[in-house]
Amino acid sequence: MTTSETPHSNSHRLLDETAIQRYHEEGYLVLKQFLAPEKIKELGKDVDRVLTEHREILDPRNLRVRFKPHHATGENLLEVLDPIAELSPMAKSLTIDDRLLSVLFDLYEEPAELFKDKLIYKPPGASGASLHQDWIAWPGFPNSFLTVLVAIDPFTEKSGATEVYPGGHLNGYLAPMDGKHHVLTEGQMMCEPVPLVLDPGDIAIFGCLVPHRSSANTSETSRRGYFISYNAHSDGGQQYHKHYQEFHSWIRSRIPSGHEDQLYFQ
Repeated sequence: MTTSETPHSNSHRLLDETAIQRYHEEGYLVLKQFLAPEKIKELGKDVDRVLTEHREILDPRNLRVRFKPHHATGENLLEVLDPIAELSPMAKSLTIDDRLLSVLFDLYEEPAELFKDKLIYKPPGASGASLHQDWIAWPGFPNSFLTVLVAIDPFTEKSGATEVYPGGHLNGYLAPMDGKHHVLTEGQMMCEPVPLVLDPGDIAIFGCLVPHRSSANTSETSRRGYFISYNAHSDGGQQYHKHYQEFHSWIRSRIPSGHEDQLYFQ
């Protein structure tokens, strides 16, 4: 079943008009205690199971995984499994969670389609993410792209919570439209960032043009977050597999000539 095949209607609206307006004005929305504690515990156990049972995928040449240096020592640390849904039944079930899709229907005013999903593991010491926007100037990349951040562990300023710039999406795309990933500067921002301080089970939703960043995880525990991205059904329909084909081609294009064949996807 694709996400668009799940029935939703305004008669089952979960968000009120105030929340919907706030999302469109500020570019993000936080919903506290959206997921039950037992569901989050099961999700945490299942993603940890993936890391334990599938050690063979933790190879820097594998396109599914990415690593970040320790902010102080430079040690290479596992940062991302992208995607993870096919390896984790609990993660996959969240991508089609009826209540979540109802919220997205409220924001889109139409069904949502799964675009991508990833676990950001962010172990202790892992460096943060540079200031950027998620939209990228690839042909056909959906303008309706948004991300649902599911907090598995506490997102605090010490653990490197995602920080968003409210209203920053209203200024449009702030980088050259050349199909490359670009780091933004603080001078381009018109306001102060807001950390998405989340407890396990909270979710945050933010659009693809919202500038955001994160700091290093200076806590003693991992800051696991499940990031699920969608597009509106009318904005390209189902693109999940198409996206990963394009994404992997883009990664390979950044590798020095002659070394592309060393990469694989498992």
